[in-house]
Amino acid sequence: MHDPSTAAPPDFRPVLVAVDASQAGHDAARWALDVAVRSGAELRLLHVAASPETPAWLSELAASLGPRATAEVVVDSDPGPRRIGELLAERTDGAHMLVVGSFGEGTSGGLLAGTVAEALTGATRCPLVVVRGPEPDAPPPTEGPVVVGVDATRAGTAALDAAADIAAALPAPLVVVHAWSDVTAGPGGGAHRAGEDWSTLAASAETVLRDAAARVAERAPHVEVETRALRDTPLRALLDLAGTARLVVVGPRSDHHVPRQEDGMLLGSTSRGLVGFAPCPVLVVPGTTTAGATST
Repeated sequence: MHDPSTAAPPDFRPVLVAVDASQAGHDAARWALDVAVRSGAELRLLHVAASPETPAWLSELAASLGPRATAEVVVDSDPGPRRIGELLAERTDGAHMLVVGSFGEGTSGGLLAGTVAEALTGATRCPLVVVRGPEPDAPPPTEGPVVVGVDATRAGTAALDAAADIAAALPAPLVVVHAWSDVTAGPGGGAHRAGEDWSTLAASAETVLRDAAARVAERAPHVEVETRALRDTPLRALLDLAGTARLVVVGPRSDHHVPRQEDGMLLGSTSRGLVGFAPCPVLVVPGTTTAGATST
């Protein structure tokens, strides 16, 4: 049962959810409703279409979600997946979060996320949640821990704070993960060998996790916290834990430098990889966020 004494302060910014007639869109709407109820916020259903007419399924969905929900048709003459992503991202300034379903047009090559979810990753001004279960038409999990990947950057701290607030609101246990390797990302995202030996890297990982646990204890003292230092890539470590997680939380890359030729092989984005392949909901925290989020 939810303990009100552990809840985050009320946040009345609107919760946005992108919907279509698919099961994934309806799952996202129900997931977002719980966020809105916990935060006391309005729930806005956004549907991008070429016609301004409100489809019957959208009216029915809004009515089924109760008086907190309102529906809006965002009109565009050519609403392809990339354009839909752009239109949704434009509406995220001042929002509590944007919630989208994961399955849909553009899924391929084992990806669980459609083109719209992929396009929105890293493009929103509020937290983005991609809602999914382990396969199409499977509901998102309602049990398991909140898993968050952290490092010593500002983006890692933002992800940790959001995850602690979510774990307190559910309530749910929190697993804080720091993955380390002797291969690191350079300023442009390229792969480089770290100068330190493995024992030094492992000790640094434990320091990051100790500081993270202390921050959670101060911010959300009732949350059960487990820390894990894993010698692995962040993406692989978090994907391994996502199979039993209720939600995975991650921050964006902390640098935005243009990749350079001397950076060598480019490394993939952890947040984009999780959005593409994790079998549970994924929350991507923008580096500019200053507030936590409650979740289902």
